Amino acid sequence: MKTSLLLAVLLTASSLVAQDKAALKRITSVFETVEENYESWPHLSYSASGLEGGYAYENHVWKSEDEPALYRVESLSFDDHGEGKKQFFFHGSELLFVLDRSEMTPMQENAATSVVEKRLYFAEGGLIRVLEKKGKFAVGKPTDTTALKNKDIPVDQVEGAEELYGNLEQEAQAIIAKAYQITADDAPAGPAAASGPATAGDGWRLIRGSQSRDGQMALAWGVKDKSAPEGEPAEDGTLSYDDPEDENLANYAVNLSTGAILGKLAGSHGSDKPNWGHYTNEVAWSAADTYFVQVCSGKWSTYNANLYQMGPDGSSISEAVDVLEPAKKAAFEHLANGDLFKKFEKDAFAITVHDVNIAQRGSSVVVVAEVSGQIPKSEEEGSYFDTTITFIVVPDENGGSPKLQWTSTEQHYE
Repeated sequence: MKTSLLLAVLLTASSLVAQDKAALKRITSVFETVEENYESWPHLSYSASGLEGGYAYENHVWKSEDEPALYRVESLSFDDHGEGKKQFFFHGSELLFVLDRSEMTPMQENAATSVVEKRLYFAEGGLIRVLEKKGKFAVGKPTDTTALKNKDIPVDQVEGAEELYGNLEQEAQAIIAKAYQITADDAPAGPAAASGPATAGDGWRLIRGSQSRDGQMALAWGVKDKSAPEGEPAEDGTLSYDDPEDENLANYAVNLSTGAILGKLAGSHGSDKPNWGHYTNEVAWSAADTYFVQVCSGKWSTYNANLYQMGPDGSSISEAVDVLEPAKKAAFEHLANGDLFKKFEKDAFAITVHDVNIAQRGSSVVVVAEVSGQIPKSEEEGSYFDTTITFIVVPDENGGSPKLQWTSTEQHYE
């Protein structure tokens, strides 16, 4: 499979314009470097099986130690009807190439297995080329597509071509973020972790799973005027505050190597654990750890969501940039075009911001967030909605806090 994939990446077409040929040459170079070296890179993975419909999955992340880093992300999925595979190749935060392969076998006796492979090439945040293979294989025969010919699909004939980069980049970045969060959550707490990055410092304790991608920075909690918060540690060594509503409860951005507090945050999560009773702390970092978003939620709704920018020397953070209110406003403005608010008052909905991702879209950094609304304890039709809101991050020319510029709202329907 590796050989046939490499041959596909090396293909060029005379119909391609010069700039696309140059981009393909770069993609080929990155691809070759990744495939030759990734098995020696640090590797993270997570999986699940026995899910509904026989569904199972495996996700893998390999990251080089270059600057900017190279990533190879692989997502495998299996169910009663077949299996799928996606491979994503990144240079830094830029997605360059995706292999999307699916195998489907109808649940009929002696049914042939259908295989579809697509190879997607991206440059400057846009799709520049698509190669496709299709084949059917008899029962018991290997599903090897090496001998099949690639079909060059014109980009203007690809449905949803303009959204492909953003959707696939977001999918891969979510896999990367979860792999790092799971690794952090599984790390030992207390004395067993003493040889690794700090889990506590003067006035703060680490919120697990909040580390930046390079592991140098993280989010932490503490109590005003106390060098260490008090509480009864859980069996796993984690500590949670006994008064989540205490106004002295504080959150910080910290440097794990030096133990220094980089700045106070607007959030107020009070536990080493990201999930603490009805309270949750969600953190998303940009690929280069330049920006991060903290989302603090309670039982029914989000009470705090803010974007921060790291200072140029990594020793400070910007003022908080509110994400919650602009996200709520964008969702309500979109929903105002329908009948939802003819039936329910806006104030009846509790709003939750979740599954936040900071991504690169061409030359722009964007914040993508799911924004959901529910009327607590209501089972009436229409008492729930779900949207995806996208903002462009606009840096301040004078070095101040960035701004968020709304760019799109997408509503999801059951």
